[in-house]
Amino acid sequence: MQVGLRRAEIAALTVGDLHQNRGYDSLRVVRKGGRRDALAINPQTAARLRAYLALAAHGDDRDGPLFRPLRPNGKRQDIRRAMDPDAIDRVVRKFAARLGLDRGYSAHSMRATFITIALENGARLEDVQKAAGHRDPGTTKLYDRRGYNPEKAASFFATY
Repeated sequence: MQVGLRRAEIAALTVGDLHQNRGYDSLRVVRKGGRRDALAINPQTAARLRAYLALAAHGDDRDGPLFRPLRPNGKRQDIRRAMDPDAIDRVVRKFAARLGLDRGYSAHSMRATFITIALENGARLEDVQKAAGHRDPGTTKLYDRRGYNPEKAASFFATY
């Protein structure tokens, strides 16, 4: 989703959580511990979400879940139910396997990929921390998979 949300945060999204904020496409997110947040999202992500809603035909159900199961699983027949966070992980793993990605790929690894790529492309740690919903920047740093790059050593930036 190019947002770095947790599986539970994705599962809790409603159609109405996709909105405009100061001219930017945004998502209202319920974070860990019930905290609420609003995040600007990539225009490509917003376009994909709108295309999904058009195909799924539930874009007018503003209070209903954004992501819904594709078929009943026997637990509940309610067509308005949200996807389970574990189901989100299964979908990610299924499509990763179809693409030939290794078995270690999951919704959680997509979160780490988001954090790493955002930092790699110049996003400030504080902004990535907010997007990830981390209270401590140290937690965000744990997800950073860039490793050591000698060409980016601090000594090259300290010119006198």
